[in-house]
Amino acid sequence: MPKGDDKDTSGLRGTPPKPAPPRKSAMLLFAVLLVAFALAIAATLLLANDRRNLRILLDRYDLNWLLEPATGEPRGTRALRGRRLAPVPISIPARYFTGPESAAIGAFVREVRASGGELCAAFKAAGVDNSGWQPSQFDSKTYECLSETLLPATEEGGQNASFFFIAKGTPEGEVGSIRMKLVAPETEDGETVHRLLVKALEQLIEQARWLDLAPAISSADALSDFTAVRFGVSFRFTHEFTAPRSYNLIVLPTSKDPAVKRSRAYFDTLQWLPLPSFIARLPEYLRPHVVATKPLSSTPDPDAPAAPAPAKRKTTRPALIAPPAP
Repeated sequence: MPKGDDKDTSGLRGTPPKPAPPRKSAMLLFAVLLVAFALAIAATLLLANDRRNLRILLDRYDLNWLLEPATGEPRGTRALRGRRLAPVPISIPARYFTGPESAAIGAFVREVRASGGELCAAFKAAGVDNSGWQPSQFDSKTYECLSETLLPATEEGGQNASFFFIAKGTPEGEVGSIRMKLVAPETEDGETVHRLLVKALEQLIEQARWLDLAPAISSADALSDFTAVRFGVSFRFTHEFTAPRSYNLIVLPTSKDPAVKRSRAYFDTLQWLPLPSFIARLPEYLRPHVVATKPLSSTPDPDAPAAPAPAKRKTTRPALIAPPAP
């Protein structure tokens, strides 16, 4: 080979060849894999949590028709195979499906939550002096709490100031009716008896738990009329037109509503069936625990005999309560 054609090719031999450009098929495969990966992520997000995100998306664009209709049969249910039991006819009385009879529906009936003795004691503590819960002078079956305050007029021909209070009920302590009468002339004595009326009314509403009648205290303080007939009780504080500066407060049970009449008759202990004879032979300290015929006292009675501690037993039985007559 001639010397002029001898070229230095040592540097070219150590240089690597340039890579060939990528083919279109490889780029297409990468794009398909990328789209599939993105679709898999989107499907996972849309179908998670019972297709919650898919439903939100379809509701956003009003495409609910794409969802399959809900079937009444839950998933995974199948008909059981095997021996079938013969149907057993059951007779159900027709009264179980009838509505309540209007002639037998009762109503809520209001009563004085405190006993007569507690009411008299609360009045005495508030400054309304009385002799306590005692039998009436005219009827031994009726108990009453009586208070009368009379302040004669200092001037000749003046009007006397007076306050009269009476509550009647049963020997067991149930208060049935209450009446107050006030004669309060525009004098210092009239203001004194007026204060007695307000104090007695405050104690009555507090002891009877009639908090919805609290506005009557403001009416009595201002000597303005107040009338309320609620839950079978009539509460009236009115001015007596026959005499000046004279007012009456009358609390009486009312039974104009037939439902109220039925409720009162149902809880009337005098109409209950007679108690079994063995209850009469029980010791005196056990009878209140077996038969409850009087309102529960909020404070213990100091005069009541102390009952001995009952013996411990493994099982206890509920107290027998006298059922009302049907």
